[in-house]
Amino acid sequence: MTRSLPSLRSFVLRTLLWLPLCFAAWYFFAPLHSPIAGAGARLLAGLVAPGVVSGVERQGSDLVFVTTLEVHPGPGLTAVLLPEVNPLLYTYGLPFFVALMLASGSRWRTILAGAAILLVFQGWGIAFDFLAQVGLNLGPDISAQAGLADWRREAIALGYQLGAIMFPSVVPVVLWALFNRPFIEQALAPRASPVRA
Repeated sequence: MTRSLPSLRSFVLRTLLWLPLCFAAWYFFAPLHSPIAGAGARLLAGLVAPGVVSGVERQGSDLVFVTTLEVHPGPGLTAVLLPEVNPLLYTYGLPFFVALMLASGSRWRTILAGAAILLVFQGWGIAFDFLAQVGLNLGPDISAQAGLADWRREAIALGYQLGAIMFPSVVPVVLWALFNRPFIEQALAPRASPVRA
């Protein structure tokens, strides 16, 4: 049994109807979703800067990276650096992807598989936000403590741009397209015109 594919016009309308619901659910469930993406971010940050992150905690909607880096806020004072990252900046592609999938009539297991793939890219964005803070924004003392010098700083800048600009907006659409090739082929196929004798 083959499922019928929606027309392009009905697909666009259904996507627009699903978007507010998907974004509301994403925002409401962010405290549950963000720590999962944060766990992936911790693994990636550990690969780039080994031994720097000792944990990731949730504080409200933000993720707090507990580091081994020391800062000196005043004479004779030593504290541990705790950079914060707003995961919503890197996970907003999830509700967009879910809206696209629901509008095209995809099955829930396919939607969940796509959401799991998106976690990798969301973790990337969160990790490189943290790494940009430590390696680029907080000064040479902190980046030297973290062992992030020379070419690593350039790699962090590139990784941050990919994670902040490209991945959240492009990957959900690419995943949707990969999961919905029959619909795209039908929607973009040239309409056959009747042949006149």
